[in-house]
Amino acid sequence: MRSFSSSVHNVLGVEQPQVNGNDYLKRLKSKIHTFTDGLIRSVKYIFDDERSLSEGNGSGNDDARCSLHKAAMNGNWETAEQLERENLGILSVVISEDRNETALHIATRCNQVGFVQKLVARLSDEDLGIENSYGNTALCIAATLGGLDIAKSMVEKRKDLIGGSRNVTPVLIAARYKHNDMVSYLLSQKDHIAPEMELELLVGAISANHYDIALIILKGKDWLATKLDINQDTLLHTLLHIMARKPNTIASYKMTAKWQSCIEKSVFKCLCKKTTMEIKAHQMVANMWSIVKTNATSKENLMNFVIHPSSMLHDAARVGNVEFLEILLHENPDLLRIFDNDGKSIFHVAVENRQEGVFNLIYDMKLFNPDDLLYYFDAKKISLLELAAKSANPKHLDRVSGAVFQMHSELLWFKVVENIVELTTRVKRSGGETAREIFTREHKELKEEGEKWVKRTANSCMLVATLIATVVFTAAFTVPGGKNESSGLPIFVEKKWFTVFVISDGIALVSSSTAILLFLSILTSRCAENDFLFWLPLELVCGLGSLFVSVLCMVLAFGAAFFLYYGKDTALLPLMITGMAAVPIFWFCVLQWKLWAHALVSLHASTVFCLLRNRKTSILKAITNGVFVR
Repeated sequence: MRSFSSSVHNVLGVEQPQVNGNDYLKRLKSKIHTFTDGLIRSVKYIFDDERSLSEGNGSGNDDARCSLHKAAMNGNWETAEQLERENLGILSVVISEDRNETALHIATRCNQVGFVQKLVARLSDEDLGIENSYGNTALCIAATLGGLDIAKSMVEKRKDLIGGSRNVTPVLIAARYKHNDMVSYLLSQKDHIAPEMELELLVGAISANHYDIALIILKGKDWLATKLDINQDTLLHTLLHIMARKPNTIASYKMTAKWQSCIEKSVFKCLCKKTTMEIKAHQMVANMWSIVKTNATSKENLMNFVIHPSSMLHDAARVGNVEFLEILLHENPDLLRIFDNDGKSIFHVAVENRQEGVFNLIYDMKLFNPDDLLYYFDAKKISLLELAAKSANPKHLDRVSGAVFQMHSELLWFKVVENIVELTTRVKRSGGETAREIFTREHKELKEEGEKWVKRTANSCMLVATLIATVVFTAAFTVPGGKNESSGLPIFVEKKWFTVFVISDGIALVSSSTAILLFLSILTSRCAENDFLFWLPLELVCGLGSLFVSVLCMVLAFGAAFFLYYGKDTALLPLMITGMAAVPIFWFCVLQWKLWAHALVSLHASTVFCLLRNRKTSILKAITNGVFVR
């Protein structure tokens, strides 16, 4: 007790009395009260000072934060240092109330590299991990903008920032904004990136068609062949299935070899962005398939990998992903013998889904074997030709506009398959129909719709051609300027524009008359099935071409007449009128080019069909000599 009393006296600065008395107690009480008030005021000052920096309770600190905000935006480090000397700790406190951001966030968003590097050196590790109101650290902001130098300065001081916060990681953000250099750098810090994050990024990059980023992640990742996903499938299996269902995203072998050297040059990188990404996709699939083959312990394991839970080859053939099939079949042609749960091979799937690209790939790669063309493939024993005879899915028909061209496409496809399996064309199962009878029944409605469409189109075009023929025929006998009463010759017969008028008018008359006859032939046609293969597309192409020539020549005759009346080649008015008269020609091309293009494509396909007949010889020989075992 005595020692405690001595300590109190020493702290309060009161001499310990020799005797007790009221005066002593009063002086002691006064000293204790004074000491307590001073301690409370000191603590209150400290907390008020911290609160003023963080919450802005003070006009002076408000001015300091505003100044620091401007300095961070402009990269003015000298001003920031001065503010730090005057307001200790202000560099690490929130200075932007709306986003809850510090000077580091603001300078990073404004890409002030030098400012950020000096600021990072002054801040603690905890300060680097401060999040704004959206849960983003300054590194996340740098990943969004692709600020690689800024990111390096932060990661070098605190590497665990790569892990991110609130389920937001800088590497995922950088991948989302396609900052490949940033992704490559962040992925190089492997010790601080969880494998699950890499897998999530890999799946996301492939799903979003960022194959260049996926290639970066895949580098040296052979362990992906055994890594399981949530469905207990290997991750590579899932990724290859995703790529199998993505047509028109992978470059072919020929394109890869042709463009690989060109795209490496910076001048081509922007111009060939789509081609570059397709080549990256090709390289990525090839890398993944190489890993699969390396880790496959036997041929049976490789087959099981391809067909479980569904065959990725059949998925690719179903959507026409020719390039994917090319990569897998290039070194493993035996995969062509794989059948799905319905007993269908890749060839059957290609026929069923009208995928001529897959159909031709099997030809060009010379992968045919008698077993690849099994005549029956399911319990109903439907042949390849019967499969081609059935009506296609509407999504396949919609590739071509116009019922007549859809019917042409279906008939041409049937004819191609018919040539391949010619020996079984006329086979008729007991109580069933031939393939041709199935085709007629399945396409009855499409044929009727195509007949109505082509006759309706021909009727409209013939009306226009008749009007043009009437106009140009009349113009031929009422020439511009009239005739000389004495000689009977046209007054402008010596003018060069009169020659242009006569030639244009004559061509317009002939072409419009030809169009009338062609469209009349379509109107009187019975539109049999075989007519859709060649004659109807030919008559449409020639009729539309003749109609276009007649319109063009009519406009030329109209312009020549104007120049004849005004007598000067450089007269402004006839030039303006002739230019305006060209507007109908422009709109005719714009509105009718698709119809004409489809007709030309159909006609070209029918012509090329004759070349396909040459391909059947070796196949038919194989079928004749082969033994088909179900």
